[in-house]
Amino acid sequence: MGSPMSQMTRRNSADAPISDLSPLQPLLSPWRHRDLVLRLGKRDIESRYRGSVLGLIWAIVQPLVLLAVYTFVFGIVFKMRATKIGLEDSAAQVDEASFAMSLFAGLILYNLFSDCVGKAPSILRENVTFVKKIIFPLEILPWSTMVMAIFNAIVATLVFAVFYAFIEGTPPLTILLVPIVVLPVIIMILGLSWILMSIGLYVQDTQQVVGLVLMIALFTCPIFYPLWMVPDPWQNWLYLNPLTVAIEMVRQVTFAGTLPDVWAWLIYLGAALLVAWIGWIWFSITRRGFADAV
Repeated sequence: MGSPMSQMTRRNSADAPISDLSPLQPLLSPWRHRDLVLRLGKRDIESRYRGSVLGLIWAIVQPLVLLAVYTFVFGIVFKMRATKIGLEDSAAQVDEASFAMSLFAGLILYNLFSDCVGKAPSILRENVTFVKKIIFPLEILPWSTMVMAIFNAIVATLVFAVFYAFIEGTPPLTILLVPIVVLPVIIMILGLSWILMSIGLYVQDTQQVVGLVLMIALFTCPIFYPLWMVPDPWQNWLYLNPLTVAIEMVRQVTFAGTLPDVWAWLIYLGAALLVAWIGWIWFSITRRGFADAV
């Protein structure tokens, strides 16, 4: 089996033509290079855990530790509780275990978003060889990062499923809709990654700014609190957080067993596709100067 370098098919030098700006291109390119995407994703997973004593077990330990810490702080110290999902503006409370499950569901989605977007500004600098010396489809680098993030999310979801079975019992059939609900988040992540990986190459402060924004995003989406607790004038502002809608819908199909609003999901999907297309256009235009910037 050849190495990833044997799969490189696209020129990345400064004189390369601007990529096709079609809205379909962000999906067609990774499909053409799908084998390379998977190999690079596997490389990232192996490099992340290589040399550690626990190895891939860290993928299980890390979300469990975060879950324990956040549950202690928000569920025990601050006495917060999750509401009965599906009852709007309800103050009905559940115990710490159910609160932990509700919190964990939101954290899995946030970590997926944070792992990809947080790494985006440094992707090109970490792959200078690909940028400067060889023919390589740079647009797939966020996809390879996505592979690792999805792997971590799947491991965390398996842990979630085990705890869910003990605490909540049999899940509703609507839980099968989780991948569909999460799809707009994945699409939006790719668009943001293309934008940030380009800006991050030219402006090194981007990494620090994105870190601050992600910290703000963690506390401005309904992970640690139900949306109804936020005063009315501020609730609409929270919807500017790209994770708010997805987290609410994930909890709806996972705990309440009800279908999310179809129109809200379609609007969310449309916004995600627009962000992805804008990100692709930005990346395609700015990539001509990458080789000179590294």
